[in-house]
Amino acid sequence: MAKEGVLDLQHWDFKRDGTVNLAGEWAFYWDSFLDPNVPTSNEYADQTGFIKIPGCWNGYVVDGTPVSGQGHAAFRLRILLPPANEELAVKVGNILTAYKLYINQKLVLSAGNPGKTPKDSKPASRPLIADFTQTGSEIELLVQVSNYHHKKGGIWEVMQLGTEKKIREERQRGLAFDLFLFSTIFIMGLYHLSLFLHGRNDKASLDFGLFCLAVAVRTLVTGEMAIFQVLGNVPWSFISRLEYLGFYAGLPLFNMYLHSIFPKDVYKPVLRIVQVLGTGFCLFVILTPATVYSYSVQAYQAVTAVTGIYAVFILLKAVVHKRQGSLILLSGFLFMFAAVINDVLHANQLVYTSFYLPLGLLGFLLSQAFLLALRFTMAFETADRQTRELEKTNTAYRHEIAERKKLEKNLIKSHEQFGRSRLAIILGLAKLAEYRDEDTGAHLERIREYSRILARELARLSKYKGYITDAYIKDLFDSSILHDIGKVGVPDSILLKPGKLTPEEFKIIQRHTLIGGDALQNVESKMHIQSFLTLGKEIAYHHHEKWDGSGYPKKLKGKDIPLSARIVALADVYDALTSERPYKKRFSHDKAKAIIIEGRGSHFDPVIVDTFLNIETIFDEIRRNVFSGPPD
Repeated sequence: MAKEGVLDLQHWDFKRDGTVNLAGEWAFYWDSFLDPNVPTSNEYADQTGFIKIPGCWNGYVVDGTPVSGQGHAAFRLRILLPPANEELAVKVGNILTAYKLYINQKLVLSAGNPGKTPKDSKPASRPLIADFTQTGSEIELLVQVSNYHHKKGGIWEVMQLGTEKKIREERQRGLAFDLFLFSTIFIMGLYHLSLFLHGRNDKASLDFGLFCLAVAVRTLVTGEMAIFQVLGNVPWSFISRLEYLGFYAGLPLFNMYLHSIFPKDVYKPVLRIVQVLGTGFCLFVILTPATVYSYSVQAYQAVTAVTGIYAVFILLKAVVHKRQGSLILLSGFLFMFAAVINDVLHANQLVYTSFYLPLGLLGFLLSQAFLLALRFTMAFETADRQTRELEKTNTAYRHEIAERKKLEKNLIKSHEQFGRSRLAIILGLAKLAEYRDEDTGAHLERIREYSRILARELARLSKYKGYITDAYIKDLFDSSILHDIGKVGVPDSILLKPGKLTPEEFKIIQRHTLIGGDALQNVESKMHIQSFLTLGKEIAYHHHEKWDGSGYPKKLKGKDIPLSARIVALADVYDALTSERPYKKRFSHDKAKAIIIEGRGSHFDPVIVDTFLNIETIFDEIRRNVFSGPPD
């Protein structure tokens, strides 16, 4: 440890003892670059004092006033060594934001261009190694540093001194490890994204994949800054933004992942707050220079610490509720969260370690891999058990095939018989009303044809796909003729009256809807199953309701009227208008069409009227050719 600008290594053997950290008190020269050619005997001539390295100069008191992060200064260290003649090297880490390194008055290393003004200074930052030959028992290091692009200035990371071979070996190991972390985390991120993109539609995979990519990118620009090995020379401003964005984006992405796997345990309002904060801080980094956005990191570190504690609470809650994999995820997260806390302390120079978030995430990924393997094992065991059970089932099934074939034949016969019986019941019930009102002629047969073609045309509309099925159309075709079954309860004097009905008589004939509906409902209730009578009941009750609510018996309005009743209502009116009755003459097709159009939106469902107009020629054809009366 250096004391007052001097590091005594006279008893240090680099080959035996390894590399040494050049930490401790360095001579400090504020607002000066110090001429490297100044003789050692005058080393204290312009000295401001001593400063601890690694560390930043922010807050260092000069002439009673603390200095800010912007400015320039020189750092000098004398190193006492045993007499030798060997190849040594100095490794320089993160120095913000531009520097030159002199060893024994010789320039050996530089990053960017340190200047005395913002205009003269060009930022750059990357770990570098300077080789030199030791020719005496003392060496002098002089570092000229300027910072006009970040909130903190100075030598942030410890410099190292050792043999050239050892320094380069350690540098290569660090690079290899960083690249290993990057590639592992990056591939894991791409893997989870591919799971999402290839049909699994698993939001947890999407969120975790994006989180991995954010941390992987940050891995490239911290530590040994492997980005220079991947992309070559990259501007300092780009590297700085990537470092901050990787940190700021990672927090909301992880919380989104946590919500995806434990949606019942994560509080959505908290997630939204974290998302808004993360997005806001990311935009702040993108839209402002480093001299501005670098001041935001401590606030976000506080948010990260609070959110991490909250995540521990959520995972503990999931463990208590025995969510699958929650204990494994908690263990992995605690390892990663410890790395996050270390990174926060290291960034604020409260500890001097390194950035370990990528390593912490790797531990978290291993816990995820273990959980995935466990789930696969359970899935294979379940599949194996189901296979054995399926084999037993197949064996038993083969013995039952013959019996099932016999049963199928019997069922087919029964179904055919049921169909004939069902049709006979429908026709029989419908004829009860028709026999009392002979003037209706083939009214029932035409109604079922009109209703069927209307339903088929409506089925083409997207709003009715999946609702108007072939089975629905078949039931509508069969049960539509039951619409006037309730007329069996209307006295002949009213039902067959040739003249206009009185208001009292009209009220009596309106009761046929309730008589018919109640009768069909009673039959249906005794069958204990949903059948064609369900539509028949709806039609009998409601085929005289009107779209605007002025119909009867319930004055239903709009879509409250069952679709089946709305269809039959139009078919019934069209047939009534184009049929000869004791109290009216038969209208032409065009006259009936005009009346129906006039009733669009008042009497009839507008969609059904529009559908009728699409196929009105078919209606006319049925009227003329199917059970038709005399020609127009």
